[in-house]
Amino acid sequence: MTQKETQKAWYTLFDRDTRAVVYGQQVGAVQRMLDFDYICERPTPSVAAMVVPTANDSLQKFYWGTSEVLLPIRHNLGDALEKAPDVDVLINFASFRSAYAATMEALQYPQIRTIAIIAEGIPERRTRMIIQEANQRGVTIIGPATVGGIKPGCFKIGNTGGMLDNIIAAKLYRPGSVAFVSKSGGLSNELNNIISRNSNGVYEGIAIGGDRYPGTTFIDHLLRYEADPEVKILVFLGEVGGVDEYEVAGALREGRITKPLIAWCIGTCARIFPSEVQFGHAGALAGGASETAEAKNAALREAGAIVPTSFEEFGQAIQRTYRDLVDRGIIIERPEPEPPTIPMDYAWAQRMGLIRKSANFINTVSDDRGEELIYAGMPITQVFKEQIGIGGVISLLWFTRLLPGYARKLIEMVIMLTADRDPQASGAMNTIITPGRARPDFVAGIGDAHDWPAGWRGH
Repeated sequence: MTQKETQKAWYTLFDRDTRAVVYGQQVGAVQRMLDFDYICERPTPSVAAMVVPTANDSLQKFYWGTSEVLLPIRHNLGDALEKAPDVDVLINFASFRSAYAATMEALQYPQIRTIAIIAEGIPERRTRMIIQEANQRGVTIIGPATVGGIKPGCFKIGNTGGMLDNIIAAKLYRPGSVAFVSKSGGLSNELNNIISRNSNGVYEGIAIGGDRYPGTTFIDHLLRYEADPEVKILVFLGEVGGVDEYEVAGALREGRITKPLIAWCIGTCARIFPSEVQFGHAGALAGGASETAEAKNAALREAGAIVPTSFEEFGQAIQRTYRDLVDRGIIIERPEPEPPTIPMDYAWAQRMGLIRKSANFINTVSDDRGEELIYAGMPITQVFKEQIGIGGVISLLWFTRLLPGYARKLIEMVIMLTADRDPQASGAMNTIITPGRARPDFVAGIGDAHDWPAGWRGH
């Protein structure tokens, strides 16, 4: 590990200098990460490279604000990490068929401290093997079956937080005082918005994923937040199925969690169904009375968590807790910074009807799409600068290329002669053409200026 990595506190997964390698051909996700970096005014892009085993080493173009940058595509992970020693995060977009192999390979590199596994459907046996290996090596696993996580103003994993307009609306471009952990990626985005409307915003948010065996659990992240002095309020969104929520209740009773904790377990509607309901996540199925959402909400409330009577009151509970901490001086409110300007993608802005553009015309010769007219690839300013003359312009328009000087001269001579109405014009033309009869072709004969009649030399 580098000196910088060893100085990073154990509870800090991401900061403004965090750099990642993205495993998989995920151009859209990488661009969203770079857009987030840009509006957060990060000093460097958070993505060091993409690893695509089916591709050769190359470069891929991305936007950094309104400018364009090139990021490397590497054939294998080892080369990517060797060329980017500051990387300590892997974002694994491999499919459920290859995510296990890619993750186990990444665990062999000591510089990797955090791995986010996006894929759903990884066999549980293999997930448990990943968790065992990661625990032995001190690596934090986020996922599988996760959208990832976000640390406002610092770093975001893949598509977390949505598009830029949602990032701005939820104020994710700067840190707040509330940290949350959730199973659901979709509800994580909802939490971003709820927290931003009822407090000074999100400090960090993690979606651990909906599988029965997540790489890290609620308590793992809540204890990180408890240790982080910048976090003032903990928010926790559990669900029906499993018993991980009882670990949180135990930590509250034992005093390992002392900061205000606002909690809710999704799935209370399951009681209205005549039989057990399997919700969307693999682990969202109650195997007994203790795994129901009602039982876990009651246990958390009894242990000292702030548990509202319904999810509709979740935001109100956050707001009350936040205002109390502000009144007590624990949270110091700061002036809201000016929201950053969003660099719009042209195609997206056009689809949204935010811009309009006049029609341009293009054919095999001319093109007026740019700032100046182009003749067969030559800008009009260059036409005048190089003084190619009427013959040069006609060669561009007729032949779509700039002909040699003697051919351009011929074109100009033909124009001059055909514009001459004098009775001697036909005789002069024949005099010029005759020397060419002894040459291989007509233009070659014209090219020998010494064969021209004396009166026409220099025309």
